[in-house]
Amino acid sequence: MTTHNPLTTAPPALISLTTLLSLLFFLAVLLLAILLSKYLLPRRHSRPTLLLHTWHLFDFLIHTVFEGSYLYHSFFSHTTLPPPSSDYPHPASLPTSRKSAFLNHPSRAYGAAHSTHPTALLWQEYSRADARWANTDTTIISIELLTVFIAGPLALYICYLLQQSQQQHSKNEERSAGNNKKWFWMTVLATGEIYGGFMTFAPEWMTGNSHLDTGNWMYLWLYLVIFNGLWVVVPGWVLWHAYGEMRDAFQALNEQKKEKEV
Repeated sequence: MTTHNPLTTAPPALISLTTLLSLLFFLAVLLLAILLSKYLLPRRHSRPTLLLHTWHLFDFLIHTVFEGSYLYHSFFSHTTLPPPSSDYPHPASLPTSRKSAFLNHPSRAYGAAHSTHPTALLWQEYSRADARWANTDTTIISIELLTVFIAGPLALYICYLLQQSQQQHSKNEERSAGNNKKWFWMTVLATGEIYGGFMTFAPEWMTGNSHLDTGNWMYLWLYLVIFNGLWVVVPGWVLWHAYGEMRDAFQALNEQKKEKEV
């Protein structure tokens, strides 16, 4: 079902300055991840290792810098609401009791929509596609807490493991079992990324995409499908690659056991 985000006021084909800056920021982070990966990895590194390192470094930067700013605005950016009156608050816009107020502050409205900071403007732009990101959607915030404080550092740790593994390989040293744990942690992170994406959009699919603007081609295909689909396709590739590595490792282990039995 095609839905329209009520926060979207721009014509469907309009690309604003904020839109261009958002895209440039995204591309700048990707370029930084590529350059840093080439610098941090040994000169002799495999192409899959470069791709894995670049992805996890990019993942760390996006989770920490970009999504971290969302959490900041969710908890610290707010505006004071007018005092209740006979016709205010309206049930559709404000909590009707302290029990349902975010952070137990019924007199405040939190979120990026209530800030003029440059990072808040980025989230206001993205909220044209998904209105939940402009305010305090507790499902989104709960997922982002795990993403920023667990997935982000874990992605950086995986980069460290990849660097250590390649340094050993370039020195023709035998790879230790400790370095092979990178495949376990990549599997954990990739599974979490896919699960987080499902939990982000499943509530919308079950409620008719009430917060999504699927009637605007740019918001639908660029913001919702491509940007979010990236965290499904790449983690899926990581899981496939990790499966192959772990399968080969277990096969080699079984062969060693058979040789010892003989």
